[in-house]
Amino acid sequence: MAKLTMTALEAGIVQLQINDPDTQNRLSEALCDEFAIALTKLAREATLKVLILSGQSEVFCAGATLEVIKQVITHQTQVKDLSLPSQLLSFPVPIIAALEGHAIGGGLMLALYCDILIASETSRYGVNFTDLGFTPGMGALSALPLLVGHHFASEMILTAKLYKGKELKGRGLFNQIVPAADVMTLALDMARRVAEKPRHVLEMVKETLALPRCQALQAALSREHLLHKVCFGVPETLTQVESAYLG
Repeated sequence: MAKLTMTALEAGIVQLQINDPDTQNRLSEALCDEFAIALTKLAREATLKVLILSGQSEVFCAGATLEVIKQVITHQTQVKDLSLPSQLLSFPVPIIAALEGHAIGGGLMLALYCDILIASETSRYGVNFTDLGFTPGMGALSALPLLVGHHFASEMILTAKLYKGKELKGRGLFNQIVPAADVMTLALDMARRVAEKPRHVLEMVKETLALPRCQALQAALSREHLLHKVCFGVPETLTQVESAYLG
């Protein structure tokens, strides 16, 4: 069963919805593979001018599944979601993330590699890696300070707090924070404004604006790999993950 739904909304506007109720929109190996394939296909659509990335009404994306995390810790699988940030940053046209539901851990990081973010006042957002007993992944150690500054990024990472959207107003994490029922309406309104512009202009602006985050991501990934080797070598990490994982 497909875990993503692709819908052409209007001329030049496509919605890609993460829709996997079996895992509450968590990043399983199958979802990551399907996500990567969908982005590759959409990147070739010459008439596309803006992509809206959304999730379910309750959950945008809740990060990796417990199974995947345990397999990575025990070296039974490779981390598959690491290609997705690069694909989002290098996507040829702007991506609007419509975060009607919760975005946690890797789910929030995916959203942050989009270009315009619209969040819900009542949904929860945060990076909970340290609660699980290991250092952040998906470039969080570089991307978050770049977006919200050193001090608030430190707070987010070290406390692993899950903030309500309304608590994040003025923090620079999201473009707009509105009632959940208004998230998709506002996303489509912004998409229409973007779609009015020439495709070649959108491509050049997107690439140039994404460059600092691309550079930060590449610098972070090599460092994060080393940090994870240390964390995953600690016997207690697996126990911590199992006890703290949000089921």
